[in-house]
Amino acid sequence: MPEPTTLSTWGLPGMFFVAMLAGSVVPVPSEAMLAALIYNGTPPVTATVTATVGNVLGAVTLYILGQWVSRGGGGAVGRWFARRREKEGPRMARIEANLRTWGAPALLMSWLPILGDAFVIAGGFVGVRPVPFVFFVTLGKGIRYAFVALSTTAAM
Repeated sequence: MPEPTTLSTWGLPGMFFVAMLAGSVVPVPSEAMLAALIYNGTPPVTATVTATVGNVLGAVTLYILGQWVSRGGGGAVGRWFARRREKEGPRMARIEANLRTWGAPALLMSWLPILGDAFVIAGGFVGVRPVPFVFFVTLGKGIRYAFVALSTTAAM
């Protein structure tokens, strides 16, 4: 993966793409790219909104995966998910239990590295409705990117 400063030359479309990948299971440096874009003159609000929308769309792919697998679909992807669920074991069971107990507000934790993906997949798996899913995931991820943007502007 290129350095964040190289990625920042892709501009806002690159930010959207990288954030979308980061919202799925692909580990890419979306926060570093956001900081590099802001440092290179992109307006912080524009960059933050772009990153948030891309990241949420990436999360929606995991949500759909969770729904699809919970309904018995998936083929090879379903088997991958089953292996991941088995590997995560107690942690995934706790996340699913928290989502059943606390509902969609638990998806505020979707911004967390690694664990956030589990929250998102579990949201689809346990049947969180789409509108609350998008609302709470957007809020959680938006706050994270806003913090990165504010930290970057403060450091400049």
